[in-house]
Amino acid sequence: MNRITLKLFVTFFLMQGFAACTQTDLAPGADGGNYAVLEWFAFSPDDNPGLSTSTNAVVCNDYYCITVPDGQDLTQIVPIIQCSSGAAVFIDGIPYTPGTAYDFSEGMHFLTVISEAEGRMAKYPLLVKKGDPYIDNQVYSFMNDFHVPGVSISIMKDSEVIYSSGYGFADEEARTLTTPDHLFRVSGISMQFCTLCIMVLKEQGRLELDQQVFGENGILKNVIKDVTPYHESITVRHLLSHSSGITKGLSDPAFNDSYRRYADTSVPVPTDTLIQRTLNARQEPYNDGTMIWSAGMGYDYSDVGFCILHRIVEEVSGKDYESFLKEDVMEPMGITDTHIGGYRDERRSNECVYYSQDGFDGYVHPLRELAGAEGVITSTKQMMKLLSFIDRNDEVPDILSHETLDEMYSPYSYAGNGDYHGYGLGWKLNYLSLFNDAHYHGGNLPGTATLWVGCTQQKMSGAFLCNSRAYNSNSSGSMDDNMYILMNKFFRYFEK
Repeated sequence: MNRITLKLFVTFFLMQGFAACTQTDLAPGADGGNYAVLEWFAFSPDDNPGLSTSTNAVVCNDYYCITVPDGQDLTQIVPIIQCSSGAAVFIDGIPYTPGTAYDFSEGMHFLTVISEAEGRMAKYPLLVKKGDPYIDNQVYSFMNDFHVPGVSISIMKDSEVIYSSGYGFADEEARTLTTPDHLFRVSGISMQFCTLCIMVLKEQGRLELDQQVFGENGILKNVIKDVTPYHESITVRHLLSHSSGITKGLSDPAFNDSYRRYADTSVPVPTDTLIQRTLNARQEPYNDGTMIWSAGMGYDYSDVGFCILHRIVEEVSGKDYESFLKEDVMEPMGITDTHIGGYRDERRSNECVYYSQDGFDGYVHPLRELAGAEGVITSTKQMMKLLSFIDRNDEVPDILSHETLDEMYSPYSYAGNGDYHGYGLGWKLNYLSLFNDAHYHGGNLPGTATLWVGCTQQKMSGAFLCNSRAYNSNSSGSMDDNMYILMNKFFRYFEK
């Protein structure tokens, strides 16, 4: 059985009500039993006939986590605990006796270790849950490396969700455990929701992808007035494929206060004002010295482009964007708990709290004004349901025609750099080493890190949502690198 070795200098400082403990720098037992150190915690099939394999606790942030395979009764399970020589252990205040079953029903528990010689005490928080230890231990390691309080994942094969789990805390202060039904901001994944709105309008015959957006013949002719011939050349398809060029060479207007806020205030301008300010700053195609970025020439990721698209949805549908998304796109699929997010005081009862790192403010961005690009909140379970309706597999009837789906998932042909095949309409495509044949996308905001993948060659799909954004790296790379690597590992594990 593997042994979990604790660092001897550890300070546990979880949320309110969690007791802190500090250990000295001498080896346990070195001065005659003066230590209160938990050395390892596990469940073994030798003591629990219902278990198929041993499972050991792992460190995650400032607590311990252990996953027990499904089918085990957590109200009666025998732990194996090793601690400092001679120390006494209490499980939720009950003395630990080897070979005795205890109630470890899913949730937070506390292991209290009291030294023999001097009565020193250390308190170790422990989270116990059911699931797959292979998957869960890797998620906990990821959370520990990147200081993420809460994670939700869901994995689907064909149209069936085969694994779905929450980890850690959706709300640290309230000690609310994360579930797969918790709402998370999905950040840049909002663009695929906006794309679906556009495609539904297309199939309803209410717009065309090659239709002009600005000018006398443009969809937004009554909304955006001050335009140039360059602006008039931009079509809906250019916006969906990030090839309009309107933000090339600019400091991203969607995240630049000089564009998105009224001067010397924290008040966001309306989306139309953000769009107009962006167009004013990009009056004609950008020339980078090697290529003139006229519409359709090259790929340039643009949040403002999807803000324009969500205004197109409103103008064509006659509804506000959130209403059209929910009533005309989500509800026909039976998805009823997807929304546009807001500030912290607008948080929904089943929505995560977002925890920033490195001094960033997780609630600084005006999600309603950026709705088409960054604004959606939803759950991993709902994301899997949505993917089953747009996978070109008629086991669940698709909400769009196969022709429209093929168009959405085909690489866009950029006139100026035709060797780039990494984006379709609203979706990333052709990952160089992972996710064969899949459509996918990620998202990045302070307090938010996201990834979803739809329908690999092996018919695997998945979503991975976090309520924090880290800026450090581990041996596998950045936080995003790790999410991609883990998702691919999970697919390989479940596709057997």
